[in-house]
Amino acid sequence: MDASRRYVAPLLVALMLAGCATTTVLPSGEVHHPTTTDGFPLTLERFAPAPGTKHRKYPVILCHGLMASRNYFKMNGVRSLAMQLQNDGYDVWILDLRGRPDAGSPSVFFGDYTYSYSMDDYVTKDMDTAISFVMEQTGASGVNWIGHSMGGMIAYARLGSYNEKRIQNLITIGSPLVFTTPTRNLNTWNFFSGCNSLLPVIPTGSLARLERHSCISLTPDRRMMDMFWYPGNMPEGMIDQMKEHVANNIAPGVATQFSQSVETGQVKSLDESINYTKNLGRIKVPVLVIGGRRDHLGSPYIIREVYEALGSEDRTLFIASRSSGQSADYGHTDLFVGPHAKEDVIDLIKEWLNERN
Repeated sequence: MDASRRYVAPLLVALMLAGCATTTVLPSGEVHHPTTTDGFPLTLERFAPAPGTKHRKYPVILCHGLMASRNYFKMNGVRSLAMQLQNDGYDVWILDLRGRPDAGSPSVFFGDYTYSYSMDDYVTKDMDTAISFVMEQTGASGVNWIGHSMGGMIAYARLGSYNEKRIQNLITIGSPLVFTTPTRNLNTWNFFSGCNSLLPVIPTGSLARLERHSCISLTPDRRMMDMFWYPGNMPEGMIDQMKEHVANNIAPGVATQFSQSVETGQVKSLDESINYTKNLGRIKVPVLVIGGRRDHLGSPYIIREVYEALGSEDRTLFIASRSSGQSADYGHTDLFVGPHAKEDVIDLIKEWLNERN
């Protein structure tokens, strides 16, 4: 084989992968890395109120879900949730919980910090650090917390079980805290949960990026991915961008705690000493509970159970669906990254939040 032919196949493969791996530049804010009491660095990315806007009373902390990072709150540029809130006068802080790469990925086996943590650490340490840091930087007397999926679950847990007083208003998006009626997708997730105790880290983020760049599906069951979004309501190329920018590895303790919740129907601390679900009635702050008609993780049945268990006098339930006047029946993540999410969901979030700020 002559020299020119020798490089044809590798060149073709490289071109194919390049075509699969085109990426989008996301908005960039002011990045901070506060450290928790047990030494984990977090990431808080700030987008200060847009010039000329009427500044709102409390800053907003946006918190991501189970296998995600903060980046999906910026995915749609000026139409994204973070940018919309910024342009409405909010001081927006997007949080990466521990274990996300921008603050330094944990070591697999050795080092100053590893993947040896659970959801309880998010609740007791990461949330406390993030809230304290934002209030210190802004001088505010409290914060608005907006959590997607697990980002809302940990807020329920902290407000209900740890008497958190600094969160003035809470918005949860697709956040379950009851699993009495798990969907088939959730049961499929639990089918693979036996791997949790066998691995030092669940490499969901690494596999997603490998899948993204190789264009080869590595998901063992399609229903597992449908749990995270309704594909028919995702903008073109968005799923690839989620794999590239958002997907994150999961600590075994976090995965185990989530799986146990699905099995028992209730969310508890890892040692089962605290029942976060039973303490929902202790939450008294204003709460906006958002779900999607096609959400297979925080299904409408689950979301309604959470809503009815809350102790808040000021509480609102919103299920995004065609029957409610939205352009589509929404899934899990498309609730804020869908092509019409601004008009269907984000505008409602701003209206609700503005009335309380």
